[in-house]
Amino acid sequence: MRFRSALLLLSLLPLPLFAQGMGMGRGMGGGPGAGAGFQRNVLPKFATAKELEKFNAAEALLQDTRKLKLSEPQVAQLTTMRAQLYEQNASLLVRYDSVRRNYRPPAALTGQGNGANGVPPTQEEMVLLGDQMRAMMEIGDLLMAQRQTQVTAALALMDDSQRDRARKVLDDQTNDVRKAVPPLPPRDARRGAERGGPERRP
Repeated sequence: MRFRSALLLLSLLPLPLFAQGMGMGRGMGGGPGAGAGFQRNVLPKFATAKELEKFNAAEALLQDTRKLKLSEPQVAQLTTMRAQLYEQNASLLVRYDSVRRNYRPPAALTGQGNGANGVPPTQEEMVLLGDQMRAMMEIGDLLMAQRQTQVTAALALMDDSQRDRARKVLDDQTNDVRKAVPPLPPRDARRGAERGGPERRP
């Protein structure tokens, strides 16, 4: 049962971490080829809700006012939009925060405290951790989908001479968002883990 929980949890990891987590190299016990044991410190990082709140498309453009050479009307429009975007994201961030505040990976998966001795996490810890990671990833995906509309609206306020730079500013911020909350892996990867192994294709 613990092996299946490990697979479900590993299916939520980005691909490079998935390979590490499956025990390629050293497993949890420190020996080579430990099968489905976890390597320590391979869990993805999840930003706090406060950190996510800062990823506001209108705010990013306002911070680049001088280089974008924004006009006074544009600054006024972006200032209004900034408040609107904070409001639009608020309910999702509240949901995210309710999970993130209680996100405490077992020490065995982080190598901290008593977990450094390699004692595997319990079934309950694995299930809880998987549920929390999945919930935060799902909310992160919703925020990202919402952001696409917000970025389009922000770019619509730029004129032709500003648009290329504004797009780069917003692309850079979008990349930071992706780093802050890992996206859900492809559905096939999750389905394979739920069945107890990798998804096999005919």
